[in-house]
Amino acid sequence: MLLRLAPKLRTRSRDDSRDILDTQQGVREPDILIRLTSVNKRKQTEIVYNFKTGVYEVVREDDPLLHILTLPSRIVHTSEMPPRKHQHRPVILHTLDSEAEECAQVSRREMEELYDGVVSREELARIDSQPNPFNFSERVSQTTRLTQKNLAIQTQSPPSTTFSINVGLWDIYHAYKEDYIKVLDRELEMEREKEKERERERGPTKPKRTLDPIVLPSPQPRETFVREYLNLPGLPLAARIIERMVNQNIYDDISQDFKYWEDGGDEFRPLEGSLLPLWKFHHDKSRSLIVSDVCWSPIYPDLFAAAYTAGDIGGPEGTGMLCLYTLKNPATPERVFHTPCGILSLQFHPKHGSLVAAGWSDGTVVTYDFRSAISPVIIPSITTAGKHLLPVIQVRWVQTEPGEDLSFFSVALDGRVTQWHLHASALYHTDILDFNIVDQLTASLAAHDREFLEGVATCIAFKPDDESVLLMGVDTGVLFQCCTTSATHSLFRYPAHTSPVRRVTWNTHHRRVFLSCSIDWTIKIWLQHSRSPLVVLDLGSAVAGVTWSPYSSSVFVAVTDEGRVHVYDLFLRKCRPLCVQSLVQRRRVAATCVAFNPFHPIILVGGEKGHLIALKLSPNLRKPHKDAKGADAQQLQEIELCKMERLIATANKG
Repeated sequence: MLLRLAPKLRTRSRDDSRDILDTQQGVREPDILIRLTSVNKRKQTEIVYNFKTGVYEVVREDDPLLHILTLPSRIVHTSEMPPRKHQHRPVILHTLDSEAEECAQVSRREMEELYDGVVSREELARIDSQPNPFNFSERVSQTTRLTQKNLAIQTQSPPSTTFSINVGLWDIYHAYKEDYIKVLDRELEMEREKEKERERERGPTKPKRTLDPIVLPSPQPRETFVREYLNLPGLPLAARIIERMVNQNIYDDISQDFKYWEDGGDEFRPLEGSLLPLWKFHHDKSRSLIVSDVCWSPIYPDLFAAAYTAGDIGGPEGTGMLCLYTLKNPATPERVFHTPCGILSLQFHPKHGSLVAAGWSDGTVVTYDFRSAISPVIIPSITTAGKHLLPVIQVRWVQTEPGEDLSFFSVALDGRVTQWHLHASALYHTDILDFNIVDQLTASLAAHDREFLEGVATCIAFKPDDESVLLMGVDTGVLFQCCTTSATHSLFRYPAHTSPVRRVTWNTHHRRVFLSCSIDWTIKIWLQHSRSPLVVLDLGSAVAGVTWSPYSSSVFVAVTDEGRVHVYDLFLRKCRPLCVQSLVQRRRVAATCVAFNPFHPIILVGGEKGHLIALKLSPNLRKPHKDAKGADAQQLQEIELCKMERLIATANKG
């Protein structure tokens, strides 16, 4: 089958006119012949992909249509041809185009004979004037060109394996941090290369002058030195171990006293004891700050955290600091974190030793995760998510079930007692009480209880065996006991003090006994649901802090603003302390906080001017009960309960 295509002449340029003149003189272009055949000579190994079955199939010889459809098109698009008629076309061109017109007329007659009775002449003329539909394609109608493969070189698909791993939030965070560090390293390397290129462009540098032997060159920055010369695996751990060994050799006498010191004078003074000063902890920038709070780690016996602030609560704002210290290296803190404002309170999580919650003087509550040695994970509260408006006085963690979000409570001077839930990388709050919104709080209370809600909460404490029971101290001097799980927040009022309550804490052995201290110079021991105190003690000065002993139900330690430490044992003597000792003998240093180590008989006392000291109790201050020798844990617990029950019975008789 032959198909003859008449040559179409172009008249848009001077070259086209020359071609037309050549045609007029008798020079004709050769006819274009395209032979369409159904004979398809193919190899037996040719295959084509079948989208229906999803596999490659052998091309059959009786399929000539495939070869015809895959031929590249060589037909000239009619849109590229000049118009048939133009009003400005020269007259001579009409005479030269006669042969082309005859060919077009023959083609139209053949089409009319072929589609006679099916399509009208006007419709055929309209179709003929349109662009070639067989060479027209749109982007949406295009398909991928089938690539043919040889059956002999087709191979099996490569083997695959299933890989799975559990990825947590901290893994993703550390991956991003490592990638960020790599990007920084690449940028630094590019900067070095650019600097070297600039130096090469500048040419040879002038010879350096010899330095005077007395004048030393400026030291290299610490970060660059560490990055370039100390990038060795295991070096930080080895350096830390060496540093601790050196410090233990320097403070060997103090380490021996911490382990083996016993005051021989206690044998001649049965009802008196003493405190032995051990280490003094300080930082270069802590001299101008006040130690606002200290807290021992409940997991690591030698680790504790200290919070620093620039001034008293409500005073001028300033920078703050959070330091992690260890008894193995008292010369310098392990970690130091500077804050734009003072830190007033902090506490370790009771189960997760790397988590610390802190309250700032601007009303922000922050959680620190110290598991990363490079940079800790810090999650602060934000203004749009319940941030306190005034300084946060105290923060306290609560126990949660496995799988639940970690939770802690905070109390601030804006009158709110708020519960915070640590979820992923954000803190979500729930206000438990708000002393400023009296109408909302008293709506669910009885008429005789509405007059109790006055002042602002200053401290909180949760009952050890039932954390739904919350004890709050108020700046008016009263104590409130409420239930955090109840919608009505039923309150029980204790008429405790005449001045703001600074600290309230539950007994670690007898779960119904707690004590409170205040600026009115007094410490009071209370029995739950009793409006009259069991014991009232006057220390002669404003009490800054108080804490129960972890090894005895009757021993507690209190510090005053005058810098004196008072140690009481209510089982041996209620009226007077067993020990009263000043922190510094030569000058007066005001004490601000105290904390008992849960593993060793030592206490930490913090004060102004960055003063932070560890003290060890003498044998009389930690003397066990006569029946405690050889007793197991259950028997020791019963002995401690009996000691406190005896105190309760004696107080009730009085």
